[in-house]
Amino acid sequence: MKKILPLLILLVFPLVSAQNVFKSQKQIYLAKYYAHLKNDKKALDCYLKAIDFNSKINSYDYLNAAAIAFKLDKRNIAKNLLIKSITKQQAPLDFIKEYKSLKPYQDSKEMKEVLDQYNDFENQYFRELKNPKAYMEIQNLIAKDQLIREEENTFLKLSDKVDSVNITKLKELTIKYGWEPRAWVLLWHHRDSYNENNFVWNFFKPFLQKEIEKDNVNKDFFVDFEEFDNSTSNLQAPAIYELGGIGTLSMNQTYDDIKNLDKRRKSVGLPPLYFGHFLHEMELPKDYQYNPENLLNDLENL
Repeated sequence: MKKILPLLILLVFPLVSAQNVFKSQKQIYLAKYYAHLKNDKKALDCYLKAIDFNSKINSYDYLNAAAIAFKLDKRNIAKNLLIKSITKQQAPLDFIKEYKSLKPYQDSKEMKEVLDQYNDFENQYFRELKNPKAYMEIQNLIAKDQLIREEENTFLKLSDKVDSVNITKLKELTIKYGWEPRAWVLLWHHRDSYNENNFVWNFFKPFLQKEIEKDNVNKDFFVDFEEFDNSTSNLQAPAIYELGGIGTLSMNQTYDDIKNLDKRRKSVGLPPLYFGHFLHEMELPKDYQYNPENLLNDLENL
């Protein structure tokens, strides 16, 4: 369970902690809500508010917002969003080129200009790094983490040692520079000991909880760790917050105390379970009750 994770998952995590992380996330939920209703103007407004709160939103959200701006013929805004996806999040060139919602605009003047100047914008990303040394050290740790997981024998021989060295170094860097969200993958390899009394979690749990309280880290940070810990002792254990997450091992596709599920989800910054059905027609549990008329209000008041 501690093998390699796709590197693309790292695009989800902004590189430097910023204030108003959850305030920004709430606006992204609202942007997705309005986009689904084809209210593109409202959706774009919410994406722009999210960026005002936290310019380190993930690459997917920048590109989704750019696609909506193109659709509204707000081409300067679209171009600016594409640029920021690079200067703020280092979105890879091929990732932008192949992004599905941007395909209709690949031949636009704005898209071509951004892609032609990609290297310049990427250099700006590096120039704006608050702690370049921390960035390089974190990237080196992640590179070692992923390298040993590419081959089975190497993984079996070296994973414990490398994971131990990496997490010790990560603790040092976190104390000195603060939390770097892409380092999540390094912490994830210690999920087996999540509820144990050890130097890893005795430091990272209280540190990250304080960052959550300061709105520097999203409220749902520990959800996958809690789900994993909940299901390791019993694969039939019901999920606490969500099914199918990266931390969910449970083979029993049910929820614990479903009447209070949305209350628990709200406590960690997750929208009502119904939101997944609203966006993706996700099948809802038969015992789950929700009034769809409440969705907008619930998203606004997360």
